[in-house]
Amino acid sequence: MKQEIIKTKRQKLILQVYHNYFMYHKDMKSFSERKVFTEWKNEIKSKSAYLEGGRLTLAKSDYNTDLHNCDLIVLNDFNSESEPEAIRRQNQRWQKDLVNFEKRTDGQIWANLKQVQYFTLVGSRRKFEIFQLKKVDDQIELHLLYDLYEIGEPKRKNFKLCNLEMGTPIEIKINGKLDHSLTRGRERSYKEHCYIFHLIGATDEFELAREPFKGTLKRIPEPLKTVNLMKKLY
Repeated sequence: MKQEIIKTKRQKLILQVYHNYFMYHKDMKSFSERKVFTEWKNEIKSKSAYLEGGRLTLAKSDYNTDLHNCDLIVLNDFNSESEPEAIRRQNQRWQKDLVNFEKRTDGQIWANLKQVQYFTLVGSRRKFEIFQLKKVDDQIELHLLYDLYEIGEPKRKNFKLCNLEMGTPIEIKINGKLDHSLTRGRERSYKEHCYIFHLIGATDEFELAREPFKGTLKRIPEPLKTVNLMKKLY
């Protein structure tokens, strides 16, 4: 696997985000029935970038010039057994903003996950799934950005959830239900969104690895703080 090293003028903050999304129907309303699908795994096989020895290693296909201009790099990993399973769960979301769709020459639609994202936070707020990222001085604030179709009912007010601090994994948990009137006659569905946000470091050195990118094993950290927005839905 050939490698290429690049350096940027300024360091970039690296934010690791673990996603745990699950949608179910009334036949699985018992927590014990869906526990196996919603529990955090101890570790996962990751194909997103990884920070090691002060250097971020990423697939060359995930590199673009936004890396040089951004101030935050987000690494997305999914609490799933495989990439197809993670894609299937992400496709159940309203926005599907972490899935790339590409039409091949044979007409088939090919999907892959957005595992590395570049954000510029200085002077702006950026949407990230059901959240808003905001940089205030040297801190990154995480705000809830409620969306009825993405989260479901009951409605929540938008507010600041926490500050993302270096080396402190923070879990966010939220759930909701979509009724028949919202899903055009389909069966009522229930959603659980769980995330772990972990600001893992900063770097100005990047290794671009050519395909096939093997990735690495990542141990999902134990959150030091949990923001629990779960509601009783039944």
